[in-house]
Amino acid sequence: MTLIWNKVLKKNPPWNNCCYTHDKEYWAGGTRQQRLAADLRLRRCVEGRGHPYWALLMFYAVRLGGHPRLPLPWRWGYGWKKPYNYSKE
Repeated sequence: MTLIWNKVLKKNPPWNNCCYTHDKEYWAGGTRQQRLAADLRLRRCVEGRGHPYWALLMFYAVRLGGHPRLPLPWRWGYGWKKPYNYSKE
């Protein structure tokens, strides 16, 4: 979503700090509950900056595309060796 904002408006989105924090949490990985909590914090943060529709889109995008078993560079636990599993609950 940030990439789209940058390409269209040629500036960083108002939620840029929200994404930075969320990316650090995704790098570290953790339990299934920690991932859901990180995704909910991202949603609340973006909503708090006045963008509820973007927040909802981002929430569903990270829920679908951030699973730790997906071979994507932004998956949950991307700071660890592939494939990453959730930490023990």
